[in-house]
Amino acid sequence: MMSAAKVAEWIRDQIRLKKGQAVPAHVNYFYCFGGVSLFLILIQLVSGVFMLFFYTPEPEKALLSIAYLSNEVPLGWLFRNMHRWIATLLLATVFSHMVIVFYLKAYQSPRQFTWLTGVSQLLMVFLMLVTGIILPWDWRSYWSFAIWMDYIGTWTVGGESIKAIILDTFTLNAAYYIHILLIPLALATLLFFHFKMIRRYGISKPL
Repeated sequence: MMSAAKVAEWIRDQIRLKKGQAVPAHVNYFYCFGGVSLFLILIQLVSGVFMLFFYTPEPEKALLSIAYLSNEVPLGWLFRNMHRWIATLLLATVFSHMVIVFYLKAYQSPRQFTWLTGVSQLLMVFLMLVTGIILPWDWRSYWSFAIWMDYIGTWTVGGESIKAIILDTFTLNAAYYIHILLIPLALATLLFFHFKMIRRYGISKPL
């Protein structure tokens, strides 16, 4: 019978964990914000999937379903608050990561595409936060949506047209599927290419 050590050795051989890369000597705690952001994204995924089973994307039922989740479902309050507060923390960590990368000038050649995918991820996280605020469809959701529409309307190029299109086509159901499907798919795609570029070019040294 194989021992636990031999089983672990076999698993490492199969998935090639032995061929990991050494951590560069210049890496410090400031380089951890990207990994922390990924960890928070995974927590959001787990808590979001849990809430999918209880949320109803209808104006008359959305807030009631949130109340049921928070007050009746075992640990529902925990998952909801965890999802809500980590959303804000995730935006802060991704933004901090981008600021550090910019300060270290790690966006320069040959890592321009890595930088662009990172900036795009920041945008996706922000859009996820905005659409998430809308979903409970309470007074805070309504006025947040109204303020964003007024802001978009002030854009010099195409602002009024974009605002009109959103107002004409907006439904809570559409916001729901954008939040749980379109934005996560875009974010997952960007993460894939982001990590591919990091694996290809490595971690940049400060300039």
